[in-house]
Amino acid sequence: MAGDPQRLGLYLSDCRSQVQDEIRALIPADRADTGGLYRLMLDYPLREGKGLRPALAMATCRGLGGPLDAVLRTAATLELFHNAFLVHDDVEDGSELRRHRETLHQLHGVPIAVNVGDGMLALALRPLLENVERVGLGPALNVLDVVTTMARESAEGQALELSWVQENRWDQGDRDYVRMVYKKTAVYSFVTPAVVGALCARAQAQVRAALSRFAVPLGVAFQIADDLLNLAGQEAVIGKESCGDLWEGKHTLILMHALRTAGGPERQRAIALLGQPRADKDAAEVDWLLNLVHRQDSLAYARDVARRYARRAAVSFAGLARWFGDSVHRDFLEDLVDYVVDRTR
Repeated sequence: MAGDPQRLGLYLSDCRSQVQDEIRALIPADRADTGGLYRLMLDYPLREGKGLRPALAMATCRGLGGPLDAVLRTAATLELFHNAFLVHDDVEDGSELRRHRETLHQLHGVPIAVNVGDGMLALALRPLLENVERVGLGPALNVLDVVTTMARESAEGQALELSWVQENRWDQGDRDYVRMVYKKTAVYSFVTPAVVGALCARAQAQVRAALSRFAVPLGVAFQIADDLLNLAGQEAVIGKESCGDLWEGKHTLILMHALRTAGGPERQRAIALLGQPRADKDAAEVDWLLNLVHRQDSLAYARDVARRYARRAAVSFAGLARWFGDSVHRDFLEDLVDYVVDRTR
């Protein structure tokens, strides 16, 4: 498959516009007795972002013959979940930038940011219950079940990564990384949007299972590509802090490869630097870590792994062809495979 970046960008933009309107409708008007809570809930969702998760849900539903009304509210709910996770992740990681602007906790403090994230998660529940009116009781309950599983898996994946960082353990292999990424990224960013889109289209269980087989490797490839962008992308383009993973000591496939292939003294120094709190690191130390990654050719290694997973996703999507007729929605899903690996932002 050869993707069309311009076509994909237009599809994402159209979906993002519709989802932002829906989010505005979901979030109540602010009142004096809420301390600006609802205004702050709109901050991350209205910043410039891709809107990948709701677009995937919408494309899946509509590509399978479902109407937009059946999936739009659920797609907006997924975007609320995503932005709530981002608010909390930024606090946990001590991140400074999100979508080209300061993170919410940098602007308003940790307590307010955490509460905004909590509020977004709370608001995301009712629209899922209201799905009964749009798609029927059975599909609505199934959507709710899938989303609650997503929330649990995401928390487990985040807990796993945070425990590795806290313990400064670097004995994990590629399989450990993939398991963590499956829980932390693939389930909520790809599997859940694809499956709930199919549920809103009233697709059969075999279609949903096939979509999961497509979405899992795509999610793994996406996270590896995200890790690559963090080290190789330009801050002004990606909208996040360059080399933030090194400052934060995150366990990426890139760093795991660099450490297991480095010589003893370099490995020991790298582990010691990565284990330091962010505030105790300086730019020279982070530059040394980045140079180690380049010397070990770890970016190329991770890029090859990402492409292998993307190829698996492409093969899986080819098997879905019998359920998807020719449409802009199918085109988007095909373009997504190339975008995940070759994206620049």
